[in-house]
Amino acid sequence: MKAPSDLTWKLVVKGLKAKAMLDRKLAIGSIIEEVAGEAVSVRTARKFLLTMSVEALSGGPRLLDAHGEGRVLLIAFDDFLEVIADPQPTLAEVMATAKR
Repeated sequence: MKAPSDLTWKLVVKGLKAKAMLDRKLAIGSIIEEVAGEAVSVRTARKFLLTMSVEALSGGPRLLDAHGEGRVLLIAFDDFLEVIADPQPTLAEVMATAKR
């Protein structure tokens, strides 16, 4: 299991969701995949569900592989709402994050 090292993924996704570009959905998916890491099997997830849940609550989404049928994203509800409902970041927010 990996700990999230870069919590700016939410800021990037919020910025991309309002951007007019051809492969926006692919770009957002790639960012989430990069932050979430490699998808783990359901069997493995059962063993580490508490750890994965704590990582998700800390701002690091996780991917689960549902027996080859597809992937499931484990994300904190507050993070989900922030990415979906909050407006895109201002230039000042982006610059402040970049300085950290």
